[in-house]
Amino acid sequence: MSFGWLFYGELVLLVAATFVAGFSEHSLVAKSFVQAQQECVEYLNIPKHRLYQYLIYNYPNDAQTKCMIRCVGLNLKWWDADVVLRREVIGQFFLPDGSDAANQERTNACILRRTAPGEPGSCGHAFEIFQCYLEQFGELLNCPKQVPLEDTQLAEAVHFCLGVNEVTLDEFANYTTEADFSATDASRCLLRCFAIRAGFYSDQHGPYQKRYEVQFGTPTDWDDLEADYCAARLRRDGLEECTLATRVLFDCYDFVGTLQPALLRVLAILRVQLEPLPT
Repeated sequence: MSFGWLFYGELVLLVAATFVAGFSEHSLVAKSFVQAQQECVEYLNIPKHRLYQYLIYNYPNDAQTKCMIRCVGLNLKWWDADVVLRREVIGQFFLPDGSDAANQERTNACILRRTAPGEPGSCGHAFEIFQCYLEQFGELLNCPKQVPLEDTQLAEAVHFCLGVNEVTLDEFANYTTEADFSATDASRCLLRCFAIRAGFYSDQHGPYQKRYEVQFGTPTDWDDLEADYCAARLRRDGLEECTLATRVLFDCYDFVGTLQPALLRVLAILRVQLEPLPT
């Protein structure tokens, strides 16, 4: 047996030992950093032996590695084509030291120091941001984490729930633009269905706060404990399921500041997809 085949066989075993597959629940998708990394090595046609370096957290400062990291960012949705860094998304792939209260501040300072304003969308820009998180924020994790749904995927979830709850697109448009899903049983159950389908709510658990933050961002006035207390208080009131879900999202999770903008984008997508073309 040649050394090349032996090395490649060992590499496959190493990948199998460290590879953590993603999973899905309703529309929710989760993927590990290792899985995204392996996919990007294949997408970019990077020699397989380089994957061995990456699996032991060795990320050389070269063009292939920089573009591989940018691909991982696009794959896991902490980086996008509009050069927006989603801190809630990338942060979940790192485990901070519990006693380190300054890790985010150091990471932000590192990013400002090491990223060049002239090349915001480059592979190098994404690579330096990742290196700042690797060096300053915490330990890189390999377990699957939530990958935010794109607007088209959120639209699919809404479309599914429109059918299940027998709600028309015009009715959904009215609920969304008026920010009023509490008007009828159908509107409340539509919002509950969407929240469950998108993976950030269940009747058993209530709201999944971290999933919500990763998907929709963290409002500036967000208070984790206050949101938890608010949801727990409403659950004790014995409300019917659809009413409870709607009240939680409106009263505790800043619907207008987080969920409504996403639903307005979904509405625009569905109008293009579902409304008949003029004759």
